[in-house]
Amino acid sequence: MIWKHIWSFILGLIIFYLQVLIIPALEIGGVVPLILIPWIVYIIWTRELNASLVIIFLIGLLYDTTIPETFGMYSFIFVIMGIALDLFRQPFESNSIIAQILSLLLANIIFHLISYLIWGISYGFTSTLISMIILAFFYNFAVSLVVYWIMYLISHLRIEVKHD
Repeated sequence: MIWKHIWSFILGLIIFYLQVLIIPALEIGGVVPLILIPWIVYIIWTRELNASLVIIFLIGLLYDTTIPETFGMYSFIFVIMGIALDLFRQPFESNSIIAQILSLLLANIIFHLISYLIWGISYGFTSTLISMIILAFFYNFAVSLVVYWIMYLISHLRIEVKHD
């Protein structure tokens, strides 16, 4: 049981390092996709809530250290997303593909709405901010779909060793 949580944290570290080191190369129009969003959806769908929220908070704090001007913003948003996603997924079956896609959509909506409010309060609600948030939403949602299904497929691989 504890190994599942350790594996979730290690997977979070891998996704964090990918986010910091490789994903900035995928920037389009000043928007860097956030692959931590599909990771959060994956963790919420596959692990129990309390352990997931702790892991999400710790990875959020790690990500906050990379952007010191808004320290605490991402860990706050990630925990809110985790709670909202857990409440959203409860009436659905655990294998529901449509519910998982809707969870990705909900996670992106929550993330970008809260980001818009925080950035708007900090720097003003301008048309540039609105266009950037809209571009970020669609770009992140597309990247989230790809990353989530890659994680989903990798987690369902079965390795069989046969001796002939």
